[in-house]
Amino acid sequence: MTSNPHSDRPAEWVSDKTDLDELLKNVKPYTGGDELAIPDFFASDEEHEEFLAWYRAEREKELA
Repeated sequence: MTSNPHSDRPAEWVSDKTDLDELLKNVKPYTGGDELAIPDFFASDEEHEEFLAWYRAEREKELA
């Protein structure tokens, strides 16, 4: 008989696949948006400013 380490969980939650804790053991915690930044994503500062202006206008439309 095999023992189930998750016997307290409903059967549909139990899997023979890798445990989530095992998958996440080397994952570093998220510390902020700078981690997701892509250097030189915009071709120029002007393009970046155009995007920010568009984004602000869209947000204002949504909030109105």
